[in-house]
Amino acid sequence: MQSIDAAIVGPGLRLMESADTIIVGAGSAGCVLAARLGEDALRRILVLEAGGQDKDWLLHLPIGFGKVWRAERYNWSYVSEPEPQLDGRRIFHPRGRVVGGSSSINVMAYVRCHRNDYDRWPQLGMKGWSFADVLPYFKRAESFADGGDAFHGDAGPLQTRRNRVEDPVFDAFLAAGAALGYPANDDYNGSDQAGFGRLQHTIGKGRRSSAATAYLRPAMRRGNIRLEVDAQVSRVVFEGNRAIGVEYLQHGTRRIVRAEREIILAGGAINSPQLLMLSGIGPGDRLREHGIDVRVDVPGVGDNLWDHPLVYTEYEGAAPTDFHRQLRFDRLALSLVQGALLGTGFATRMPATGTGFVRSAPDREIPDLQFYCRNGVLASREWFPLIQRPAPDGFALLYCHLRPQSRGSVTLASADPFARARIVNNFLATDYDVRAMREGMRLTQAMAATPEFVKLIRRRLMPKAALHDDDEIDAFVRQAMTTIYHPAGTCKIGIDLMAVVDPEFRVRGVDGLRVIDASVLPEPIGGNLNAPVIMLAEKASDILRGRPPLPPADL
Repeated sequence: MQSIDAAIVGPGLRLMESADTIIVGAGSAGCVLAARLGEDALRRILVLEAGGQDKDWLLHLPIGFGKVWRAERYNWSYVSEPEPQLDGRRIFHPRGRVVGGSSSINVMAYVRCHRNDYDRWPQLGMKGWSFADVLPYFKRAESFADGGDAFHGDAGPLQTRRNRVEDPVFDAFLAAGAALGYPANDDYNGSDQAGFGRLQHTIGKGRRSSAATAYLRPAMRRGNIRLEVDAQVSRVVFEGNRAIGVEYLQHGTRRIVRAEREIILAGGAINSPQLLMLSGIGPGDRLREHGIDVRVDVPGVGDNLWDHPLVYTEYEGAAPTDFHRQLRFDRLALSLVQGALLGTGFATRMPATGTGFVRSAPDREIPDLQFYCRNGVLASREWFPLIQRPAPDGFALLYCHLRPQSRGSVTLASADPFARARIVNNFLATDYDVRAMREGMRLTQAMAATPEFVKLIRRRLMPKAALHDDDEIDAFVRQAMTTIYHPAGTCKIGIDLMAVVDPEFRVRGVDGLRVIDASVLPEPIGGNLNAPVIMLAEKASDILRGRPPLPPADL
């Protein structure tokens, strides 16, 4: 191992052995990259994860997401700054703080987004990233329960399946879509995204198929991947213009480890730009405000934050639901045992059953709104007579805007690497975004007013009454809107002046450092982000290994 100059290491640091490749973050991208790069048996890989192990059995049973996704132990639970267009409210931003990252705590929705999203990427400098180019990587990653076909894989690490719940709420959701003129769609990950159908989930054999269980854990058996948890990286270490290592804090000890080949940041849209800025890479004026020496002035770091804003509506049911009945403590306990031992039953199913993709206006070329239906309300919890009162027995209709024009930012709060970054989403900053969210609320109310839903609803819970004019709708959206937790774009890939990484994910202005995670996604794409990030890392791993890309799909 080459020595690292003591002046670079600094006092109070413990020098560790080297690795060929250091991956910062064991989330969706980091797990895939470790597994695929680790197929080269001689490559020594170190994965540094700031969170803990993913051993809690509630992380792996699908119904357990309701307990773990807000638990501080597994969630960074970031909160935005007061949002200017949302009446000054702060928006909650859950991010996985555990091996597997957000793929270990999310709702397991498997959505590839729209094919047009990828067909736009070559125009942004990403040659070889059209939908025909990326579809083979989606398929390589996937093992679809219904078998492989032109759009699905059947031999990949990631287990996927359609939601299997039979429920009146889902039936009403499909019927409402048809009543409003939208088609049924048996596979939105197939040839066409538009329409209403069953959600697909990253679930296999009754277990969550996270990036950790699908990729990292099996790959670690080869012996050339080392995982360190509770290891929060504080800076990238440089020799001249080259990134040569990282400094991290683990169990109260500051450590440094050298990368013989390269360092890959895979911490996501909040943590990756923060680490770049702490390391002197970012907008020079902002770094100097915090007393950070500017290594490379890259103005795009932390800018271009985008997310999918969400509005939640809830209804108390007119009749008892099976979901509510199963949450009674004694039944739930039996279900958890059944799920843990046999991989079957209530605990292995998700209450979010359906989704729909529609256009907010006739002039939109592709869907820009996504709808969901789910059993239960936000307050749903386990209950038992005379001991703990139940939450209202009901269901929810949700929608999110897939293609917002508004952009926010992630900036440093201070030079302290353990201070949380400042997040400003800047939602509803354009007229189009306001109109799209307004139309989503109109369509949600129209669905709830169809005969199929009317017979299921006892009363409205949120909002408490119908909203009639634009002002009422806009006010409710400002007061109720949150996010569906898809932050991205803050280290965008491309060839323009605001790009942070080039089309091979190399950070501008330095050597030996790449970013590969949701932060590089240059513009909003139409759906949940876990599947696209896994695809991104799959394809990136071939680039990093110097392997020819998979042949494009014949579409």
